Amino acid sequence: MFRLTSLLVLLVFTACTKTWVAPQYARPGAFATWVDTPRSAYKIEPGDDVSVVLPFNAELNYEAPVAPDGGLTIPLAGTIPAAGLTVAQVASNVDRALEVNGITKNAYASVSIRTFAGQLYVSGQVKKPGPVPIQNDMDVLQAISAAGGLMDTARSKEVVVIRRAQDGRPMLRTVDLEALTRRGDPTQEVVLQPFDTIFVPQSSVVEADQWIDRYITRVVPFNQSINYNIGQGGFFR
Repeated sequence: MFRLTSLLVLLVFTACTKTWVAPQYARPGAFATWVDTPRSAYKIEPGDDVSVVLPFNAELNYEAPVAPDGGLTIPLAGTIPAAGLTVAQVASNVDRALEVNGITKNAYASVSIRTFAGQLYVSGQVKKPGPVPIQNDMDVLQAISAAGGLMDTARSKEVVVIRRAQDGRPMLRTVDLEALTRRGDPTQEVVLQPFDTIFVPQSSVVEADQWIDRYITRVVPFNQSINYNIGQGGFFR
């Protein structure tokens, strides 16, 4: 009875909390103001493995990673800039380089990314926590799916996303996956960036149970398997 009463009291206080992030940590001075990233075409990063296909000159097809300096070296085309550009822009650069070098005109190059170098990190109540390769326009729900999905103990209404601002300070916001999946709430859509961190906290019930186990069950000096039988005026196990 004491355990149940404590659990109910704790759940009442938990229910009164607007967000999982405690007020003193919700917007500390060290955190920058969150800025959403608009959806846009993916910009190639150093380390991305790029495929270049030329439909009329298949012998010139090529696959290579983008160098740390952002360049992409292609036989007969030379080194062309790639980092910070979209695949369409790189394809245009390939066409131009092949024409300038006298190889072919109107190559109609098609550029795609085979594997992405950028990663983000998913931790907490997911089945496979750890780094996840980022994809174009990846959102929180997709990242969690790539991490094996939510565990039964996850608090899906308040998933935490942490990102570095341009000045190096962290930005923090929460995402309500239930509002996103059940009501299609557009305010819960977050376009992820490389090196974002996603943390899925435990549900309130699990946290309450752990709190009771730590601070009550292990402290109260009696055997809880013993109950008082009011009708018989004695104890029974």
